[in-house]
Amino acid sequence: MTSPRPILLLLINLILITSARRVATLPEETGAPEESNEYVLDLNKLDGDPDNLMAQIKHLASALHTCGFSGEMQQMRLFELANRSVTCNDGSPAGYYFRQSQGSKKWLIFLEGGWHCFDRDSCHNRWLSSSRLMSSRTWLKTKTGTGILSPDPEENPIFWKSNVVYVPYCSSDVWSGTASASDSDGYAFMGALILNEVFEELLGVGLMDARQIVFAGSSAGGTGVLLNLDRITSMLEEAGSTAQVLGLIDSGWFLDQEHQTPGAECNDALYCDPALALQLGTKLWNSLAPKSCIEMYGEEQMWKCFFGFRIHETLQTPVFIFQWLYDEAQLTVGMSGPPIQIEHWNFMQKTGRDMRASLRNASAVFAPACYAHMVLTKSDWTNIQVRNVGLHKALKCWLKKNEPEQEPERRGKKNKRRSGRRSSPALDREMQGDDPRAAAKRSTTRTKKKCQQRLLDHATCPHCNPHCPKMRNPFTDEDMEFLSFMRLFGLDLSALAEQMGLDERALSMVDPAVAMQVLAEAARN
Repeated sequence: MTSPRPILLLLINLILITSARRVATLPEETGAPEESNEYVLDLNKLDGDPDNLMAQIKHLASALHTCGFSGEMQQMRLFELANRSVTCNDGSPAGYYFRQSQGSKKWLIFLEGGWHCFDRDSCHNRWLSSSRLMSSRTWLKTKTGTGILSPDPEENPIFWKSNVVYVPYCSSDVWSGTASASDSDGYAFMGALILNEVFEELLGVGLMDARQIVFAGSSAGGTGVLLNLDRITSMLEEAGSTAQVLGLIDSGWFLDQEHQTPGAECNDALYCDPALALQLGTKLWNSLAPKSCIEMYGEEQMWKCFFGFRIHETLQTPVFIFQWLYDEAQLTVGMSGPPIQIEHWNFMQKTGRDMRASLRNASAVFAPACYAHMVLTKSDWTNIQVRNVGLHKALKCWLKKNEPEQEPERRGKKNKRRSGRRSSPALDREMQGDDPRAAAKRSTTRTKKKCQQRLLDHATCPHCNPHCPKMRNPFTDEDMEFLSFMRLFGLDLSALAEQMGLDERALSMVDPAVAMQVLAEAARN
């Protein structure tokens, strides 16, 4: 009979690992400390009576549960900033959620999005409808990460074992502001200052020893990454960090388009011309933007730096861009709502063409032809493909290519982050890397795979990529096809068919997915 000792010793090792993680030095947490519940294993009782053995295993299971193996350790915990003068809009403490990964020198620091407000009326409306984006008073003490924030290697094959930081958005300034409440008529706009404090605190809990730091964000958080990336990279270098810093933006590449409803009231950022809103906002927020971009456009036109296609060419730190070609948020702003008129269909087509053109100089981009907004924190983010290449594989390949070739020297010299496009000698592992799902497919004979860094969809109509996420019926929360979604909101299918030179009855009778393919083909012609 096999001795039970190896099994029990393995469990002991798990407890020691878990305990080590819990005692790691971290910033002061919010809330009361948790009670300790230790269990001392009696090694003398491991042999003999099976009942004793089972009792030991049960006690070990209980200890593992107490240590956090039940899932508690997978949660991100909230830490309020030590500097209480740097706050959310309403003066409540800003902060961040943190999940430490013992021994890992890779970090993912993620900025939440959520649009912005730019004057008294728009900020008042934002407070009434979305106060959680202006205050920390309702923040929970723990947060479960999803998508690239998840600790599950199946859901998150790239960052599951990284140190993960999630910075909630409560400054309403696209992470650019430096204005106190006294400077801005009642609300504080301190997004850029919040980031300064977050990175300063993280340097004391392991970030200084990082080998690779991915600074990421979705929507306004993605734009915030573009605005702060070079500045934060320089700040880390000045502190002595030798980490390779990389940017990752999701749905934060906005177009400077004319609004489809001229003269619309600008009391809500969702229905105001983006350029006008930013002209007002940057002054209210006392915004920071990269010096290189301000030098190009001038201090008075700093607002132009909030558009990705302009600021990108001024950046020195490598960036990976994920962008839906038919971004739902941008189209909603441009159309003042969902697509319900034939003019809206035409506007969507134009937006797709403009978006594709705006990305022509981006060196690393993944752009599916879908009507959606944000993806990286979705649990199914790995399902997205362009030309048979999965998003997670393209991103993993790019990260590997930009990974430092060797362990950086500890605080000795500044790394050459400006040459962030250096290649790794391990390019044969680029497309698989640490993906646990790929382990079984590896063999002793490996073939090198080159990164496809520019993956823009060829489809010429919204949601014509078969891997687009399903639309959701806002009334029933059920999945639906995009054409059905437009019908639901009142789009005149006959006018659309006539414009495309198609038979309306035939179009209405076929499966919606097939109909979209027909529309795509008609659009090409």
